[in-house]
This record gives sequence, structure tokens and C-alpha cells, in this order.
Amino acid sequence: MKTGPHQIDLPAITSARPSDNYSQTAMFGALRTAFRTQQPVSALKSLAQTTPRGFHAMAIRLADEKSTMAVPAQPELGASSLFGDVTSHVNEVPVEKGGKATVKEYQFSTANFKTSTKKLRLLANQIKGLDIQNAINQMEFSQKRPGKRVMNTLAFARTNATSQEKYAMDAGKLYVDRAWVGKGVYQRRIKTHARAKFGVMHHPTAHLKFTLKERQPEVKDAGRATRRNIRGWKQTKKVWTPLVEDKPIYNAPHLYNW
Repeated sequence: MKTGPHQIDLPAITSARPSDNYSQTAMFGALRTAFRTQQPVSALKSLAQTTPRGFHAMAIRLADEKSTMAVPAQPELGASSLFGDVTSHVNEVPVEKGGKATVKEYQFSTANFKTSTKKLRLLANQIKGLDIQNAINQMEFSQKRPGKRVMNTLAFARTNATSQEKYAMDAGKLYVDRAWVGKGVYQRRIKTHARAKFGVMHHPTAHLKFTLKERQPEVKDAGRATRRNIRGWKQTKKVWTPLVEDKPIYNAPHLYNW
């Protein structure tokens, strides 16, 4: 395309979309008007303003517009995207006003070692409900063989529960809330017999798991004991006590029963 004394070669632009054809028509109209006035510099500016924007130019323009938009600090509840960040407001009630206290819990376990669940269960029942220091002392002076291993595991669990930032529990309030045992893998060994015969013996393994919690201050529940007396009777059961302590015993067994 040649117009006037200045010559500018324009590449052939073809497009199958109607919107692109409309943009090309506007571009050629601006060029025709600029060349008639013999101002090629203004023609180039008009060409830059009427050039169809591609995806890269549109993305840059949208990014600039997005940076200038005011973004709220927290998205409001309501119509929003399915994957958007929605702030949920939780009304936390303090413990003094009847709210529930958050109870921290730390669970730990020993590795599987050679013992049976029947023997390890005795130690689990012994440390259940004790303070962590009292449980460690009981395992230190226990005559059971797994006692030393359980003692080291309790001490290691106390260190983790108090030092890790996730739990940050108070060592003075820790106690063993639950303790239970579980079976491990049975180790098979050859058991030789007479006359070139043999069998297979199984060595059991077991582990002990426990949970540590912080003791909460006990809230004395009045219950039914502090209700008003009705005709001199309280709504609680009294412990039965014998009236006569020197009652003779007839047909006494030959063994002690206490």
C-alpha cells in the first residue's frame, strides 16, 4: 500500500475472527487518515494505539490494573469462589465463663522388643493414672525386665512433650492418662528334636503405648449432695456401717478372707 510521498509497507494481516477483522479495519482507517495529512509519525502512533492486543499484552494490562485495585485484608463471607479463602469467625468462650478448656495430649510408644503382652500389661496397669515423675520412679525400681525400657521411653516422651513447640506442655502437670500394649512380629527359630527332627518356636514381641496429658484443675460439682433437705432426708446414699462391731462369727472358714 503506497500513499503520498512517504512509503510504508504493511504486512498482510488475515484473521478468521470477526473481532480481529474489526480491529484491522479500524487500523487501516487510522492509517488512511494519517497519511492523507502527510504525518507519518502520527500514523505510527495511531498504529500502535489501534494494534490488536494479544494475550501477553492483555495479561500485562490486567496485572497493572489488579495491582492498583484495593484488596481487602480478609475476604468477606458471602458469594465467593469455591476455592477462595473464606474467613470463619469462631467465637471462643473463656473457661471462666463456661467455655471448654483445650486439653493437650501427647502419644508415644516403645519399639517392639522381646517380651509378651501378658508380661508388659502388668507394667501398663501400674503406670496408668500416675504422674510422669512417679511413673518413672516406679519403673526405675521395678523388678520386671521391661521396666528399664519403659522408664527410658517415659523420660524421652516427657522431654518431647515439653520441648516441642507444637505441644509445649508443662512438665509439672503431666500424667499418664492411658497405657495399653500391642503385639509385634513373632520371631521364628528352629527347635531341634531327637532323631533328626525339628520344630519351629515363636518368640513374641510387644510394645507399649501411652498418652500424656496435663492435669486440669478439678471443678467440684455440687451434684445432688448440696440440694436442700426434704423432710430431713438428703438425696444421697449413705455408706452402710454395722451397728454392732462385736457380733460373734459363726461357722468361720479355716482360712483368712482378708
